[in-house]
Amino acid sequence: MSTSRDLLYTIISVWLVICIPLSREWNYFPERTYDLRPQRDGIDTVSPSKFRIAMYSHDGYGLGHFRRCLLLAQKTQQHLTDIEILIVTGSSRAFFFNLPRDTRIVTLDTVTKDLNGKYIPRNPQMSLTETLARRRQILSRALLDYNPDLLIVDHVPTGLRGELLPLMADLKSRGTRLAIGLRDIIDEGPQVRSAWQKDGCSQVIESLYDHIWVYGNQNLFDLGKLYGLSASACQRLEYLGYLRRSVRSSQPPGETQNSIQSSNSDPRLVCVSGGGEDGFPTGYNFLEALESHPVNLQGTLITGPFLSRAHSRELASRFGTNKNLQVLRFTTHLEQYLETADLIVTMGGYNAMMEAISSQKPVIVIPRTFPRQEQWLRASLFAEKGLVRCLHPDNLTPESLSAEIKEALAGPPPPSPEECGLRMDGIGNFLTRIDHLRKEVISMRKAHPNDKSDLIGA
Repeated sequence: MSTSRDLLYTIISVWLVICIPLSREWNYFPERTYDLRPQRDGIDTVSPSKFRIAMYSHDGYGLGHFRRCLLLAQKTQQHLTDIEILIVTGSSRAFFFNLPRDTRIVTLDTVTKDLNGKYIPRNPQMSLTETLARRRQILSRALLDYNPDLLIVDHVPTGLRGELLPLMADLKSRGTRLAIGLRDIIDEGPQVRSAWQKDGCSQVIESLYDHIWVYGNQNLFDLGKLYGLSASACQRLEYLGYLRRSVRSSQPPGETQNSIQSSNSDPRLVCVSGGGEDGFPTGYNFLEALESHPVNLQGTLITGPFLSRAHSRELASRFGTNKNLQVLRFTTHLEQYLETADLIVTMGGYNAMMEAISSQKPVIVIPRTFPRQEQWLRASLFAEKGLVRCLHPDNLTPESLSAEIKEALAGPPPPSPEECGLRMDGIGNFLTRIDHLRKEVISMRKAHPNDKSDLIGA
């Protein structure tokens, strides 16, 4: 039975790699390797009491996918025991964040997107082909050496440009469970169906994934129906609920404490522009709107670490002398800034929206509309429920934003997400499933201690 299963997975993997046109090169660079095999008393063995989770975050643009993985890792280690976590990420800023206990990171060579939405390497000394090959080599060694009990893939079922495909059958033959975690909205239905068929995502979801988890609400956006998942896939599809992000945290040691806890009674506004690569228009218009607003306002703009140096210099030159305005490139204490804000201006990414609506502060959303409609769809749906105010980027000017700010500050506070019918229990439901899988795997491992340890280092 095991031999037949292994053969089936191998056939599926070979078919996916050969038949799906992903235009990738398969050369490996052997110099970058990682030994992540569990070490116990100098012997490579699997601890019967530890459940090993690997999380994959491709992070071709911004920080959102990594931050979602990190949130789930933090909550897992906070509430559950006997779990080890490895996060494999393409985010070059992953090491800026504090990690929970028993959690490690492996970084892949980083890519980003150009103005046309095409992937390009961040390292100008390398070609895209070389970058993708290095990523595959690191990813393969990291996951096969770590030998996880559960692999949770964020957002991209096949990995960036199909980089997970050669590994998935191997991992399943070792007993690894595969889960895909999807945000509430990916893009408009026709675009996702077309892309998934072209890239092989539909086939992979159908054939290889044991669990399909959506971090959203079916009554708000029926992902399975709109993206054309098969009846078989829909049987494994679970809407866990939105991942609530708390905006309450301890005071950050030292970091701009005076500016955060200013005694100034003027309204305090915070603007968050995601990772920053395309956040300059939002940030610039925010600062311009506050500077020209008829009422004195205190403002903090968090540009994101990927804002270009040229745009950073332009902001400093234009607004650097205004004592009511503060510009930060990056902070690991975003929750503290949001907690002290009277109003939040943000782009419409999943994590930013979760933080904004969890705050129950007035929120103005300026969503991204290219290369996909995800942020606009989410912002529009939330605006219809009265959770946020939505300003289309085509209509963004200092004057239009100033008018929105004036109305938002004068109006009543928004309702809670639950009052609007949103389920915000995604983290609890995620932990319930992780704990169930942990108990199941550890029980099987104790009953058959050699089944998986024999495969480590294979």
